[in-house]
Amino acid sequence: MIYSRADGYQFTADPNELETYETARVHVLLTEVRRLITGTIAPHAALDPGDKRIRRIVAQLNSVESTLDLIA
Repeated sequence: MIYSRADGYQFTADPNELETYETARVHVLLTEVRRLITGTIAPHAALDPGDKRIRRIVAQLNSVESTLDLIA
């Protein structure tokens, strides 16, 4: 199933359309993760760089960002 603003949700078996849709969705997710890191997590980490929980969150989100970047 793919979605476009013009046509709404549609079923398709066309691999090219599916790949285009998947790549676009991954780009959206990548942008969201990057904004979360830079806008929320990084400022918090700067306030308390020794916080173990924040270091783990940063490590996990960096891993997610890297994975999404490879997919995109």
